[in-house]
Amino acid sequence: MSTLLLEIGTEELPASACREAIAQLPELTQSTLGRVPDELFVGPRRIAFLIRDFDPEPPKQWLQGPPLGIGLDADGAPTKAAEGFARRHGVDATQLEQRDGFLGLEVAGAPIEERLADVVRGLSFGKSMVWRVGGLRFSRPVRWLVALLDQAPLALDVDGIPSGTYSQAHRFLADERTVVIPTAESYADTLRASYVEPSAAERRRIVTEGLDALGEWSDPLGKLEEVIHLVEHPQVLEGQYDERYLALPERVRATAMQSHQRYFPLPGARFGFVANAGNAEVVQAGNEAVLEDRLEDASFTFERDVAKGIDALAKELETITFLAGAGSFAEKAERLVDLVRRLGGGEASLEAARLAKADQAAELVREFAELEGYIGAEYARLAGYPEAVCAALEEQYLPDSAGGPLPSTEPGRLLAAADKLDNLRVAFELGKRPTGSRDPFGLRRAAIGLCRLALEGELAIDLDLLPEEAADFVEERLEGILGLPVEVLRAVRASSVRELGALARLAQALGALEEERLARLHTAYTRAERIAAKHEVDAELRPDLLVEPAEKEVATLLAEVEPAIAEALAARDFDAAFTAGARLAEPLERFFDEVLVMAEDADVRTNRLRLLLDVRDALRQLGDFSQLQR
Repeated sequence: MSTLLLEIGTEELPASACREAIAQLPELTQSTLGRVPDELFVGPRRIAFLIRDFDPEPPKQWLQGPPLGIGLDADGAPTKAAEGFARRHGVDATQLEQRDGFLGLEVAGAPIEERLADVVRGLSFGKSMVWRVGGLRFSRPVRWLVALLDQAPLALDVDGIPSGTYSQAHRFLADERTVVIPTAESYADTLRASYVEPSAAERRRIVTEGLDALGEWSDPLGKLEEVIHLVEHPQVLEGQYDERYLALPERVRATAMQSHQRYFPLPGARFGFVANAGNAEVVQAGNEAVLEDRLEDASFTFERDVAKGIDALAKELETITFLAGAGSFAEKAERLVDLVRRLGGGEASLEAARLAKADQAAELVREFAELEGYIGAEYARLAGYPEAVCAALEEQYLPDSAGGPLPSTEPGRLLAAADKLDNLRVAFELGKRPTGSRDPFGLRRAAIGLCRLALEGELAIDLDLLPEEAADFVEERLEGILGLPVEVLRAVRASSVRELGALARLAQALGALEEERLARLHTAYTRAERIAAKHEVDAELRPDLLVEPAEKEVATLLAEVEPAIAEALAARDFDAAFTAGARLAEPLERFFDEVLVMAEDADVRTNRLRLLLDVRDALRQLGDFSQLQR
């Protein structure tokens, strides 16, 4: 057994491409090489892996041909179908083997060079292109390939890029730009001797230990995972800035440090950063100058915004378009006020809704979009607004991810729900529903956030506040959140419940319903539905046409059950609602045994169909039980 190395050398890769390669390589190498890498080496200029105890001999492949019934005649001789299959693969039809009811052929697999080339071509990136005519599609241009089996070079060519034994050292620190990889197993140590740390995990350790040595560092925008893929020889340094900038809100300083420069805030007027090369003093001075400029700009715009005041900023929203076809941010603020009122918000929530988008007119948000919401809250505090209003402004975009935190205050939850409702309503009315993987307006995130605000935040969110298509879109997101079978969600989505949290809890209650009651509800609903749905009638039920005792019993019980279900649903007592509905099962069974629905008398027939439709509609308050596979 041998050790296999493949290195794909590139121009500087973005951090996102490095993360995509790390995520894809295990499955890709398993499918092409039959093994998951023992070690991955991914960095800004290379994607590589090692597989130890690797057998380079290509595994046999089974080529499946025609089924036996088509490939062999009654005497067991090959048919023309078998002969054609054999001819395509260069063998005689008598050489075909039988396996699992098919004729076929076992052939040698592709050589290791072809399979390695398939690995290179198999990597895909969110942003990629063909860098030269007829070349490979990749995130960045591929400049070299190294492929070794122990010390033996493998000769592969990927779209005009041949492999060899030469890799690239650090651009600035190494004496020689190229470095020979003598063996697959020595790959990492050889690069380390040339000032390249190929392991992302080791670079992360170096960076975090370096930052730990500087003090209590923070990473509010999550830049660490990006930084470790931007350097080959990480060097952690400390910088300082003028203490007068400490007057800026902490998050403003942190955003100025991280949004473009990827610095890490430290206590006091200090910051940590990661360099890739260069004289430490020169690099430190350059980064300090860059940050001072950023902080000076932030300080200037912050002071101008504060001098203007949040109320004046709110008045400027009339001139800022929210979305083409959806009016200005001022109109959005009016819609938010209306939605918050309809959601039951009080004075603080309504005031927060009025000011919610004021910071869209702030110069600081134009420079640092990450500060929207937060900086509006800061400006409101400086203007003397109550903390409940300020907290709601800061929390209005939460949750901002599937597992992100919810707003901690009631006004914050109300404003966050209103904002998501408005985004969904406007987008769907403008025909901007997400398609495939495209969701430029973050509507899936908004819908999931709305579901979590209803479930975890216990907000009463009426789905009738949304257009039907948007409401359906939100309901679909419940499937992933609740983890219930799809059929259960589909059943309750047809119920009369329109409040989002109640709909979710109805689904949970149905999913947990014991077999006996579920069977009774399902049978009663589906039998009534199966017959009556074929003969929809508009007439109302006429008690004077109820002749048989069994139909009278159903009608009498239905008059009790229908309001009982409605009352239980209104009280969110789903157990009582299911119990009430299940009462119809036995009388309805007697009805079908004793009553001829399709009576000769047209009026009696219509009346009995109406009775069944009323039974179906009463139970449909709980959901469409025909969706449940039983």
